[in-house]
Amino acid sequence: MRLAQRVQGVSKLVLIFLLLIFFLLGATLSYMWTMGFYAPNEFNNPKESSITIEDVKFFAEDASFFNVTVLNPSYSPSNTTIEQVKVETADGKLYDTLTQSLPITLAKGASQTLKSFWNWGNNYTGQTLLVHVYVSEGIGSNKQATTPAMNFNVTNVDFDPSVSVNHFNITVQNAGSSASVNITKILVNGEEVTVPTLTVPYVLANASDIPPVTFMIKRNWADLQGENVAIAVQTLQGYTAYKTWRASAKVSLVIVPPVVFNATDTSHFNMSVMNEPSSPPETHVDLSEVELDVFVNGALDKVVLLNSTEWVADPSSRIEPSIIPTRLVCHWDWSGYVGRGATMTVTVRTVQGFQTPPLSEVEIP
Repeated sequence: MRLAQRVQGVSKLVLIFLLLIFFLLGATLSYMWTMGFYAPNEFNNPKESSITIEDVKFFAEDASFFNVTVLNPSYSPSNTTIEQVKVETADGKLYDTLTQSLPITLAKGASQTLKSFWNWGNNYTGQTLLVHVYVSEGIGSNKQATTPAMNFNVTNVDFDPSVSVNHFNITVQNAGSSASVNITKILVNGEEVTVPTLTVPYVLANASDIPPVTFMIKRNWADLQGENVAIAVQTLQGYTAYKTWRASAKVSLVIVPPVVFNATDTSHFNMSVMNEPSSPPETHVDLSEVELDVFVNGALDKVVLLNSTEWVADPSSRIEPSIIPTRLVCHWDWSGYVGRGATMTVTVRTVQGFQTPPLSEVEIP
């Protein structure tokens, strides 16, 4: 009886072991069948090298370059040579870069960080760009990356003819940008200008509570009147703030003939000056000086400068745009030129730096 029980117990144990063995065998066969179906596709390594861009980094502190990290995966069939890095902008334009060390060979499983010089700070701050990496043999790669946002710009340009034609003001801000900037120079129509308050490099912080800064540009802008003027503010970090601004209309200041001499009183003469209606509205000028170039028999004999104490303006030395001329009584003794066939050229100047076109061939009786 006991023997029969033992045989029955052994039979159950053997059955359990057999079931385990068959289960493991079935699982193994199932795995082998599955791998036999999928493995040829899964482990079909590429015939050509296929690189990957792992990372693209733009730095707000320097907009003249960016870094791109490239990997030649370990499953690549061979080494690969990186030939070129280009940038594609949102408007579809493709730009070459000057990338250090290219061409460069990248071994299987190796990665390399490349420094690519291309100034993205002028037009492409805060934008998503597509970086392309090209290889000589194999498949290149591309990756999107967003540049730091900047709020560095010229907010205002002030050409005020009532103040001066010898200087004008520009206002620049950088509040809320990704980085501070160091202003190095200011250009007007492509030419560097003198800025007395610009100590190079001028630090313009990026804190949101930093107010805009105004610079006075020392440049006579008489030739820019009524024209579009291109302003560029350059920085050490590679950013440039651009602004095109139309200068105020031309101030038209003229002498209205005739110049009147009174033969009975050679201590003065009379003339009229007009700030023509075509001048910018509400723009006044202040008379400052009358220049007389006196000629005898065609040769320059004397230059006379009459300051504000030597003439009287009626109604005022401040002239608004008007069809009504301002009368000047100029105190100058011209008796020494009576009867000598003398002539003079008259020019009137203003405090703001404007002047009339010279009125020539004015006869002294």
